[in-house]
Amino acid sequence: MEIAGKIVVVTGAAGGIGRALAQGFAAAGAAHVVCADLDGDGAGQVAAEIGGTGVQVDVTQEAQIAELVAMVEGQIGPIDLFCSNAGIFTPGGMEVADDDWQRIWTINVMAHVWAARHVVPLMIARGGGYLLNTASAAGLLNQIGAAPYGVTKH
Repeated sequence: MEIAGKIVVVTGAAGGIGRALAQGFAAAGAAHVVCADLDGDGAGQVAAEIGGTGVQVDVTQEAQIAELVAMVEGQIGPIDLFCSNAGIFTPGGMEVADDDWQRIWTINVMAHVWAARHVVPLMIARGGGYLLNTASAAGLLNQIGAAPYGVTKH
């Protein structure tokens, strides 16, 4: 995909892979990069570095993902590339508490489903766009010592 002139959204953009993605898209000439993260200050800092927009978003809440999509589409322009990147790592095995299993499931799986649910119909209606989900080799090989992570990446 040609990034130059495109509007890009990156979740989990306050650090790690998300930050690198946002920086890379800006360097590639994206028209605008929206940096979304639970860490709103961190997202704002990355956005300030690259001339984008920072937004605090909790991807465990479908409504907040829907609001992010609506805000970008309404105030910035049509989303050309939505990078559903936010993710977490949870070590352990069967003994991991149910709440921790649910949290990693919600972030590593459902956040991607919800992003697709809210952005793909808009892309289809206008005849194009891209949804990029950050994956992991753990989805193919597993992650020793981190069953919740391996399961959610499969």
